[in-house]
Amino acid sequence: GTIPSEIQMLSSLYWLDLDNNSITGTIPSEIGMLSSLTWLGLHYNSFTGTIPSEIGMLSSLTSLGLHGNAITGTIPTEFCALNNTFIVYDQFEISCTCNDSVYREGTTCN
Repeated sequence: GTIPSEIQMLSSLYWLDLDNNSITGTIPSEIGMLSSLTWLGLHYNSFTGTIPSEIGMLSSLTSLGLHGNAITGTIPTEFCALNNTFIVYDQFEISCTCNDSVYREGTTCN
């Protein structure tokens, strides 16, 4: 299945671990509405498309796990606003330039 857009209604959610659930489709931009979210684990699903820039609105996020999916494109520049967020992502061509540094798999934006 997919993540429904109604996920935005879980505004008090602080931990979302959907690893290894055979989820398909794109990561919904509505995840950016989960303002209390500190952990977002989406490893080993079948996500496609790009990373929604709205994830950059998750100011409390400390960990973002995306590896094991078929996500393409670049890490949105909105991620640069996320201080101390650990990003795990397995696409070597994916990078984000923040504060004159390039962030790749297993790095922290700060």
